[in-house]
Order: sequence, then structure tokens, then C-alpha cells
Amino acid sequence: MGKGYMGRVLYVDLCAGVIQEETIPDEVYAQYTSGAGLAARLLYDRIPPHADPLGPDNILGFVSGLLTGSRAFFTGRWMAVGKSPLTGGWGEANAGGKFSYALKRSGYDGVFVSGVSQTPIYLKVLDGSAELVDASHLWGLDCVEADDQLKAEAGTKCQAALIGPAGENISLISGITTDKARLAARSGLGAVMGSKKLKAVVVGGKQKIPVADSAGVKELNAEFMRWFDKDKALRKYFTAGLLSTMGRIMRLSPLAMAQSGEMTKMALHKFGTVVTNVLSAEIGDSPVKNWQGSGVADFPVSSHSGRLNPQRFIDYQVKKYHCFSCPLGCGGILEVNDGPFPIGRTHKPEYESVCAFGALTLNRDLHSIIKINDLLNRAG
Repeated sequence: MGKGYMGRVLYVDLCAGVIQEETIPDEVYAQYTSGAGLAARLLYDRIPPHADPLGPDNILGFVSGLLTGSRAFFTGRWMAVGKSPLTGGWGEANAGGKFSYALKRSGYDGVFVSGVSQTPIYLKVLDGSAELVDASHLWGLDCVEADDQLKAEAGTKCQAALIGPAGENISLISGITTDKARLAARSGLGAVMGSKKLKAVVVGGKQKIPVADSAGVKELNAEFMRWFDKDKALRKYFTAGLLSTMGRIMRLSPLAMAQSGEMTKMALHKFGTVVTNVLSAEIGDSPVKNWQGSGVADFPVSSHSGRLNPQRFIDYQVKKYHCFSCPLGCGGILEVNDGPFPIGRTHKPEYESVCAFGALTLNRDLHSIIKINDLLNRAG
């Protein structure tokens, strides 16, 4: 970051209801940078040995990515950190969306929460000022409902990291949700948030983020965009059928081939991560029938015979979704008003969801997978 940048974090003790600000020394940044590195250093020092992951001594952290706010592309991810209730060791999960930038603009590189509240609360951090707010009216709401309500209360330009009913009920596979469908899903940190009765962390502001070499960042971004846009006219010809053919070639070839960056760029830009449905099934990377089956024999997903080829999802897409500082826009908003589950607008499933509730279980029903994905996003 640029000259004059003072890295600050917040510590919140829910038992005492105390909020304290701390400035991080330059030498700590020099050694541990920011994001997960900074969080690991701070939590190693401050979580006592043998602390119960679901008890008051565990510290749950929310930290922005290393280069968030630098204007560099692909730097919008944030991390949730703490002691994992699943493993008893280091827990870390990351997600995209717009929360990381909003956290940085609130004036802080991280927010760390210890203790347990007696009643549901949420933390609001706006432009260098923080307060704990009663969240009894939000407890029990799903992630979509809670996100809407929090933005109605705090402002539409704010961003919220929150839990749904899964986290509230201490499910050890619950995550922390932003943007209604971006989940920091690993390590069971949604359960840690629920154990603290912390429904959400709401952040936003207009604090400046100085950049050491803004001209250099701009030049790198321009160079990337020249590469990114050079085959723009060809993208309409990039089809699921072409992917299926390429997958067959990769499967039958006696030689392993590295994936082209050009192909990956076009595939993700047009279809999102669901594009992997085809390639992974063809080359044996999908856990078809819990690794007992074969995509070719048991779960064909090509554009010719499969029901889950990527184009089926794009047919329902009404809007592309971009995470902060990402020109790719691999996410999408679907409008599903037909079939057995006409749920209206919802986020497009990612590859992992389609695979887990498709190839893993031999489920070829597109509508059921979109519905399950929506239910899981809402539950957190």
C-alpha cells in the first residue's frame, strides 16, 4: 500500500461489549503482509492453548485480501479465520463478492471477535466507527432475507458477512455468506459465528486506500485487458459441444496436455465454473457415483446427450455477476420460472454444487440442482 497507510484492525469482546482499535506496526506487515498471513500471526498470539472452538476464547476474524483496494484485478477476496470446530486446528475460508473492498473502505484491514453474546447481535463498522446492534429481529432469517434487511437498515452500499439458520444452529459444515451466495465455506466457521450469537458483520465507508505505484497497477491492468479482449469476437463460437469434443480428445490422448489459458479464459467468461461439468466428467476428474462410476458410461454431460451441459444453465441466465475487481464475471443470476421448482431469481450454481448433487449421486435433473443450490445458499 502507499505512503502514509496506517493498517488498523478492530477487536471486539462480545462478553464485555468492548470494541478496541489497534494499529499494526510496519514490521508486522513486512513479515506477514496482510489477509490470512496477518490473521495467522495475531490469532496465534491471542487464542489460548486448548481453547474451545465454540467457546468464548476462540477469536473469529474477518480480513481483507492482500491487494484489495490496490485497483489490481482479481484482488477482491476476503478470509474468515479462527480455530476450526471441525479439526481443532487452524480454520480458514475465503470468498469473493464485494465484502473485502467494503471492509477496507470502512477503515480496517480486519475485524476480530472474541467472547459470546447473551443475545443475537450484529457488528456495524462504518467509516472508522463501530457499534454492536441488537439482531434479535434477524435471528432465524435465511441469508437472502437477512442481507436484504441489513442493507435496508445500514445502507445499500454496505456489505454484510452473515450466517443463516445453519450457522445459528451450530452446524459444523456451515459457512459465512456475503452477496447472498458467496460463501466462506470451509472449516465450519459459520458455526463459530453462530456460537457467538453474531448474526452479521456489516461494513462500508469511504476511507481512502493509498497505493504505492498506482501507475504500475494501471499499466499491468491494461496489459491484461489487451490479452483478455483479443479474442472477444470468437467467444460466441465457444460452445459446450466444442468443450465436449476437447474433453474426449484429452481423455483418449496418450499424452497429458496442459489446459490453455486462452481456453480457460473463454470458458469461464461464457459459462462460469459450470463449464467444468463437461471436462471433468470426460477426463475422469468428477466423482461419478462416489468414484465408483465413469462420466462416459454413467453420467454423460455433453451437449449432445447430457442434461447438465453448461449451456442449459446459461439459457436461464439473465445477468452476469462480477466479484469486486474481477473483469471475468464468471458468476450469474438465473431466472427460473418453469419446471417443478419455479424459484424466480437465484444465483447460478458453481461446479462443485452441480457435481456434488449431480455426478456424485447420478442426478441428472437440472431444476433440482438449481433448487438445492438455492436452499443451501439461503441456509448458509
